[in-house]
Amino acid sequence: MNTMKKASDLIKTLFAGMKIEQGEEYYSLFSGWERTAGVDIASHSRIKEMEKGTLIVAADHPGWAQMIHLRKSTILTACRKQYPDLNIRSIRVVLETNQTEQ
Repeated sequence: MNTMKKASDLIKTLFAGMKIEQGEEYYSLFSGWERTAGVDIASHSRIKEMEKGTLIVAADHPGWAQMIHLRKSTILTACRKQYPDLNIRSIRVVLETNQTEQ
């Protein structure tokens, strides 16, 4: 199950038909997480939301949350370069495990 695709589809649907200039950038940010964060990190995390300039990223394991923390500066730089109009100032990592997979 690829939850990132679902999030990107939701964003695309949300902004479809709306004349919001940043809508395409938000869609691109959510759907392009693998390109921004790298394949390894993206396979264990997803962008959960954007809140007041903070990108909230959900990781599926504490080890991957730590890896995102270690690479936070690089990921943030890539986000700012790829999506300058979104004014991303920080990244916050949360742990989100799937309780049904035990």
